[in-house]
Amino acid sequence: MVALLLLFLTIPAVFGKDVKCPEGFQHFKRTPTAKNNHTKNWCLGIFPADRLDERDRARSICANNNATLSLPENQKESDFIAAFSTKHNISETHAADGQTSPRCAARVYKAMKENRVFNSLAIKGECNLKNKYYLFDDSNTDPAFALAKIVDPPPNQFSTFWTMVTPKVYHFAECLTFNAQLIPKNATIPGYAGTSYCVGRPVGKVDQEHEFAEHQPEIKSVICGRHPL
Repeated sequence: MVALLLLFLTIPAVFGKDVKCPEGFQHFKRTPTAKNNHTKNWCLGIFPADRLDERDRARSICANNNATLSLPENQKESDFIAAFSTKHNISETHAADGQTSPRCAARVYKAMKENRVFNSLAIKGECNLKNKYYLFDDSNTDPAFALAKIVDPPPNQFSTFWTMVTPKVYHFAECLTFNAQLIPKNATIPGYAGTSYCVGRPVGKVDQEHEFAEHQPEIKSVICGRHPL
């Protein structure tokens, strides 16, 4: 009887514990599903740094904050990104989770070589945008919300370079980005996803082959996610 009473008294303390995120992160409740690994609570943060259009640098910033690249899963999380962007005057897009799978990238290169259009929304099989065109670092976020915000189906940025003495080299924008900046006149923008080259903007002298990266939009912030404390 005493043991049952003690158990009854301890249950509210366990289930009443507040969910907390570390400094720099905002807590969000989620509807657990198989597509977000049954995640009920998630922490999102946006962190500034230079050259975050380079995917390894973006991953490193998240890793340094004990997090991983992430995405908003719903409008409330997108609104948080928008509010953060406005507060910190960030007009550039954010680096976000999602990179074209190597298998699908190979098919894009083949299409480029054959001068064919590769439309990830129209193609059937694993390289369809809603299937496995992108691979994600974060297994706790359902990417459907962000993928629905893509304006132009990827791949949508390309570059090809060759000379008389070098092989033809193909590049396309493999990495996912997300933008949800608040615009005072129009209240909010629901958010949209885009793409960027994963190689980063060149530092110093730029050779002709990599001019495409020099002119891509600069990315100075990254969306990171992690479990609560």
